[in-house]
Amino acid sequence: MASLAVAGPSAPAAEPLHPEAAKRRCRPARGAGAWARVLSMGVQGCVMAAAFVLFLLFAFAACVLMMALVFAARAFRRHGPRYPNPPDRPEPPLRPVGLAAAQISSLACFQSSRCDPTPPTCAVCLEASRGGERWRALPPCGHAFHAACVDSWLLLSPACPVCRTTVAVPTISECLAGVGSHRHLGM
Repeated sequence: MASLAVAGPSAPAAEPLHPEAAKRRCRPARGAGAWARVLSMGVQGCVMAAAFVLFLLFAFAACVLMMALVFAARAFRRHGPRYPNPPDRPEPPLRPVGLAAAQISSLACFQSSRCDPTPPTCAVCLEASRGGERWRALPPCGHAFHAACVDSWLLLSPACPVCRTTVAVPTISECLAGVGSHRHLGM
């Protein structure tokens, strides 16, 4: 093998380099590398332990919050509604109760006029009156509608579809006397 020498104008004459000597120069000392690895593993272990502890802390906080919500829900369920209906006030009906068919048939009807220049419009079906149709005027407000339209409305609700006034059903004596029958009030 040939020996290598580095010679330069300012460098003194150097010794020949052996491959073993070059390896020794590049390799760190055995003690320093081992301590660096141990220190690196220790730091990694501390970071992992801190992350695990934070995870456990948040999981514990979530469990405590859920338990508090469950206990609060049970407490409210045991005590019932906050403002119950007083015993003298009846429960509201689940569905609106309208008039009976006999009451609806006792309301006055009239025929629409063929020669009316401005025919009224039914507020239930939104169609104008054509001559000869049956209409019904509701007491006491006097709003008029197609008889078929307002009859189906009054089966569900006892109020006028326009003004929400409660419909006054005539008594038998009023029906016999003819009070308030066959009048036509425009809208």
